[in-house]
Amino acid sequence: MSDNLSEVLFSEKHNVRETSTLIINSASKKNTKVAAENLDGHEQAGWYRILKLLQWAWQGLDIIDCYEVLAKISASTNERTDPDLLDTVIGFRKGNWSYEWSKKAMHYQRQANSFVEQDQPEKAKQAYYLASQLYSVASYPHLKGDDSSIQAQTLAFNNYSNSFKYTKDALLKIIEVPFEGKQVRCYLHLPNDDTIHPVAIVSAGVDALQCDLLPLFEKQLKPAGIAMLTVDMPGVGFSNHVKLDQDTSRLHQAILHYMRKVPWVDQARVALMGTRMGGNALTRLGFVEPKLVRAVVSVGAAVASVFDKYENFSKLPIMTLDCLASRMQLQSSDADLLYRHCVPFSLLKQGLLGRKKVKIPLLSIGHAQDIMCNEQDLQLIARTSYGSEAKIIDKSPIFDAYLRSLEYSAQWLGQHLQE
Repeated sequence: MSDNLSEVLFSEKHNVRETSTLIINSASKKNTKVAAENLDGHEQAGWYRILKLLQWAWQGLDIIDCYEVLAKISASTNERTDPDLLDTVIGFRKGNWSYEWSKKAMHYQRQANSFVEQDQPEKAKQAYYLASQLYSVASYPHLKGDDSSIQAQTLAFNNYSNSFKYTKDALLKIIEVPFEGKQVRCYLHLPNDDTIHPVAIVSAGVDALQCDLLPLFEKQLKPAGIAMLTVDMPGVGFSNHVKLDQDTSRLHQAILHYMRKVPWVDQARVALMGTRMGGNALTRLGFVEPKLVRAVVSVGAAVASVFDKYENFSKLPIMTLDCLASRMQLQSSDADLLYRHCVPFSLLKQGLLGRKKVKIPLLSIGHAQDIMCNEQDLQLIARTSYGSEAKIIDKSPIFDAYLRSLEYSAQWLGQHLQE
C-alpha cells in the first residue's frame, strides 16, 4: 500500500468510537488490579488493554519503540472515555492507541519502501515485517466495529505479505478456504520447496492475528522441518465474519479437510497447535477428527475450569471479556450475562475431556495458577491418551518458561510427525 494512501487512511479523525466503548459495560469496569503476570502479558492498573511487551519483543518489535509509543499514549492530554484508563483517548489522534502505534508502523513502512528503491531486499523484508507487527498492535484487541482497528489490520496483513516478497529462505503460500459463503485466508509457511513437509495448523487466542505467529515458525517449527498453516480464530482477522460458538472447531475442521487439496504438505502428517481459545478449538478438533490428526499441542487452552466455575470466569480481564463478546457477536460483556453464553465452551461439559481416551497424543503447556487454564486443566488434557503429557510452568519469569516450552513442543511434534 502506498504511503499516500496510508496517510489518507490514518489522518486524524475525531468522530470514531473509542475501542473500550464498543462493547457495553467495558468502559465502566475499571482495571484496578495490581500488576499481574500471566501467559498473555501484564494486566496493569490504568490500562484497558493487557500489555504484551514480552510477546511483542518475541514478535520482533524493539522494546524501546514500544515504550516510546506507550509514553506518548500516557502523556496525552486529549479527552479520554475513562480518565482512569490511559489507552482510551477519544478520536483517531495523538494519544489514541491505534493512532500512535500506526504512526510508528508507518515509519517502518516508509523505510521498507525506501529500501526497495535502493535494491536492499533484506532490509526491506525486515522493515515490512516490523511495520506489519506494529500495525497488528495498533489493531489490538481487534474488536468488531472498530474502524481504526480494521484499517490497521489491512495494513498489517499487506505489510506481512510484502515482507515475503523479499525473503529468499522461506516460502509463503496464501490458502483461501471456502467457509459460510466467503473465503477464509490462511498463511502457509514452508521451510523450503525441496520436499513435502508435515504441517501444524496453528491458531492463537481471540485477541491475536495470524500474522503475529511467524516467530513460532522461524524459531521452532522451521528448524524441525514442519510447515505452519496459520488460521485466525472466528470473529478475528480473515475469519471476522465467522461467529464463535460452542462448536469452536468447525472452521478449523473445514480447513483440515481442505488441506487434502493443498499440494505442498503431507496430508498424512498433520498436527494441531493452539493457544487460549485456539487451544480449545484445536483440542476439540483432535477429538472430532482423530483419524486425520497425528498430535495436538495446547498452550494455556481455555477448555474447562474457566467455563465450569463462574468464580474463575469473573476474574478474566475486561479486555478478554470484551473479546469473547465481540467474537460471539454479543453487544455486552457483563460477566453474569456472558458467562451463560460461554459455559458451553467447556470441553468437559461437552463430554469430550475426561470421558474417553483418544488415540492421538496431546501435549498441554501452561502455568499452574493461570486463570484461564489451571493445573487441573493441564492434567485433564494430558490424561486424554497414553501418549499425552503436561508441561507445567511454575517458575518466573513465566514468558521465558513459555518460550522454552515452545521449543520443547516443536521437538515433541517432530517426533510424532515422523514417518
